Amino acid sequence: MDQTSARTPAAVGDATEAPRPPHVGPPPVDPPPVDPPPVDPPAEDDSLRVGMERSMAATLAVAASPLVLLALPDFTADHLPGMTPLVVVSLFLGGSMLAALPLALLRRPGPVRAGLWIPVAAYVGLLVLEPFQTHREPVDEGTIPWLVGLSLVAFACTAVAEVDPVRAGIICGGIDAALAAAYWGRFPFIDNLLEFIGLGLLAAALVVGVKALRARADQADAAEHRAQLLFEGQQRQEATEVERVRTDALLHDTVLAALLTAGGDHSPERTAAVARSALDIVSDVDHHATLQPTTVPFGEVVSAAESELAPLRAAARVDLAAVRDVLLPPATAEALVSATLQALTNSVRHAGASADRAATATRLEGGGLRITVSDDGTGFDPDRVSAERLGVRVSILERVHLAGGSASIRSAPGRGTAVALEWHPTGGTPTVTRRPGEGLLNLIPRRQLSRVLGVVIVVAVLIATVDAVLVTHAYGSVVASLLGLLILPALVRGARRGWMSSRTAWGTTAVSCLLCAVATIGLDPATFDYVSIARYTCGVLAGAVMGWMAGRKGPPVVAVAVLVAQITLWAGPTGAIRLGLAGEIVVVVAALLMHHAIRQVTSAARVAAGQHRELTIAQAELDAVRHERHRRLQHAHRTVAPMLRHVVEARGDLDEATRAECRVLEQSLRDEIRGRGLLNDAVRTSVEALRRRGSLVQVLDDGGLDDVDPEALDALLDEVARRLEPVRSSRVVLRSGHPESGTAVTIVASTPDETAAALGLAADDEVDLWVPLPHPAADVPSTPGPQEVAETPTREQGSGRLPGV
Repeated sequence: MDQTSARTPAAVGDATEAPRPPHVGPPPVDPPPVDPPPVDPPAEDDSLRVGMERSMAATLAVAASPLVLLALPDFTADHLPGMTPLVVVSLFLGGSMLAALPLALLRRPGPVRAGLWIPVAAYVGLLVLEPFQTHREPVDEGTIPWLVGLSLVAFACTAVAEVDPVRAGIICGGIDAALAAAYWGRFPFIDNLLEFIGLGLLAAALVVGVKALRARADQADAAEHRAQLLFEGQQRQEATEVERVRTDALLHDTVLAALLTAGGDHSPERTAAVARSALDIVSDVDHHATLQPTTVPFGEVVSAAESELAPLRAAARVDLAAVRDVLLPPATAEALVSATLQALTNSVRHAGASADRAATATRLEGGGLRITVSDDGTGFDPDRVSAERLGVRVSILERVHLAGGSASIRSAPGRGTAVALEWHPTGGTPTVTRRPGEGLLNLIPRRQLSRVLGVVIVVAVLIATVDAVLVTHAYGSVVASLLGLLILPALVRGARRGWMSSRTAWGTTAVSCLLCAVATIGLDPATFDYVSIARYTCGVLAGAVMGWMAGRKGPPVVAVAVLVAQITLWAGPTGAIRLGLAGEIVVVVAALLMHHAIRQVTSAARVAAGQHRELTIAQAELDAVRHERHRRLQHAHRTVAPMLRHVVEARGDLDEATRAECRVLEQSLRDEIRGRGLLNDAVRTSVEALRRRGSLVQVLDDGGLDDVDPEALDALLDEVARRLEPVRSSRVVLRSGHPESGTAVTIVASTPDETAAALGLAADDEVDLWVPLPHPAADVPSTPGPQEVAETPTREQGSGRLPGV
């Protein structure tokens, strides 16, 4: 499928090249690069912090209603009957606390903090009115003032509404002190003091917890923003590289082919036709890119290329019907079709007229496809294809690889050639290496939380056992304690792992129900209040929470329901309220709702992050088309469009001078593909001068200068241009080195031994100049090294040979 010329082996996809005469015309100059648009930080409404605050407000809206309802019996029993106006005002303020919470959630967009001050203000009003409308005589032991339950709502609203934790703590402390003052004298001093301290600790815990949630949310938002910036940068870089290869392939398959056709011995009709097609390509610089669909049927892309495929059907068997309905990304489909066309074209050009050639396709498992282009022609040795030849490397291998596929070429002289193109679906979405909001969910690690709940159960067991042995002598509590210790290991293990089998879950639930039935045997409910009974209720609720942490929803609900029924039977219909069990259940449910709400927020954040990544990929592709392809096409239009237009106007009937100019333009444009990193205005001017003097110049960029600072790179290239100015050799090679080698650019100039060539003797070229310029990152002195043969190269000064140059 490939033949070699006298000078250089021709890669598959390149027409045979004639010797390149000097280039005539101004040196090409790239337009200034266009920076991508700046990336804005995420909007406040989309942040995890705002979502977390809204979740807390929603939890408060749900929990506040039962807390107010639980406080109503104490409110009606404790207020003076003659204070109807104040009672009405108090009820209005209590209703305002309930109504303000859901109304705050209706405020979109923006945070909910402003609306949460209304319940705080309403609660302060209740504290002010309370001393004027209640009995002043001491209350019964174990009675809970109705404003104590509502203080949880006020503390929580303050903690969420006030961003500064110090100010939030001061406000909560003031509310706690005002609550103690409102009921001063109606409770024993110790009870009043303990209640003040307990509520203060609860308020402090709320403030610290909200602060920790905010800090985690801010960290998650910052981490997600950094990840988005990194992802956008990576996608822009990848999209630009993909578009570079696509544009290289486009220019190679159209413009370079047109210039080579014009510079070679082809019919005027063919010369004019390919020049007109190339002129259309380079003239389409104002094309506006649009978002492409995620996937397209492969057959649609094949049909769009039918005009290019039709001429090849006469020389090859083409059967791609088996994969016409395979869905794949548009860029991948275009790359596969383009590579197929290029491989068929190579076969027609180089495999020989009598070769049998075919292009077939097969569907792969998982939705992929394979296309094979083969012939039994002359073949070639892939290892002998020069790196400067672009047909195989650019039009087939690189383009298919960067489009998400794979390409391989098997060939040998006299044994034909086979090109295999494959694509396998990868899931369609980029791999996400982090989960937004994961740190928010893990504010309290599962192992630590299970350990805390286990300690609560152990402490409850110890208190109940000591009280039964030393005070009440009701040994039902001891039995209940033993039952609690029996199921504690299973609960802790399930909570830590986040999983529990159905048998274990319902087994622990059955033991919990038995525990509830025997715990109060022999106990008098009249001697218990909401503090003393907590050792029992808190232990059962802690076990229920651990069951919920183990991924079980039904068994914990059954255990709590049995606990409520048992307390009601033991202490009477109002026992669950008087002993604080209802309030404890509300707090636990609120915590579970809060955790569920945070999960929803983080899940929504992950979905939004995935959508953002998809949009980023699409936008990066659009930007790459706008910035990379348009820039390259503008450069090609400015460089070769006048010549292509002249070829079209002359209808392909060209004189020798014009053909020579076409060959030189092709070489200059080829430099922009294979040696872009080694070109600036100064180097282009020097290379142009060398070619005008008849030198054959090769510019080969191997990517070793990609990470060099632009200013340092420009200074390095200016030095390259300065070294090239005095060169008069017939062959010059510029090549970038690898960063680890310490060499940035190597300049080699050589001249053939004309005497040996005239005598028919094999001889290496005389090396006139060999200059390795150090990499800017390497600390290498700029003095001439042993490899620098001459500053001003002449045949007489050349003291070395460079085999094969």
